[in-house]
Amino acid sequence: MSTQPTILVVDDERELTDLYATWVNEDYDVLTAYDGRSALEAMSDAVDVVLLDRHMPDVTGDEVLNQIRAAGHDCWVIMVTAVDPGLDIVELDIDDYVTKPVTRAQLTRIIENLRVQARYNDDGRRELTALSNKMETLEDEHSLDDLEDTEAYQQLEDDLKELSDSLVGDADER
Repeated sequence: MSTQPTILVVDDERELTDLYATWVNEDYDVLTAYDGRSALEAMSDAVDVVLLDRHMPDVTGDEVLNQIRAAGHDCWVIMVTAVDPGLDIVELDIDDYVTKPVTRAQLTRIIENLRVQARYNDDGRRELTALSNKMETLEDEHSLDDLEDTEAYQQLEDDLKELSDSLVGDADER
């Protein structure tokens, strides 16, 4: 039995799925799925990271994500998609969001960053990372002036500040 983390790569573009799998297969056990249904069938508690396309013809990435979370799987989920991020990503229970095209260096760096975060997965740090990643993604894609006028972005900022303050308070109590 392998001690390497397991990554599930999900994309309806077979060439991309296979390419991403090739990029990470030296350091990870890799499962592939070429549609949402296959992804849900391949999903198990053994999966540590899911690279998930958002737009797929049978079951969308959003639906796959919702079913993964509803089943109680506590894996990292990275949306790797051609869909430009909108404010709707604030509501997605994801750990990061990357817009295609993505390079091997970008993808492996994101995965490694999440693995480092996994070592400090207590006290809400995972949620803090996810919120920070969403904010960074939105700020990379949209002007700050446009974002600051939206309720969703304001809520994201408030949640990030509240969680950050909470973590600092918890650290001070130790």
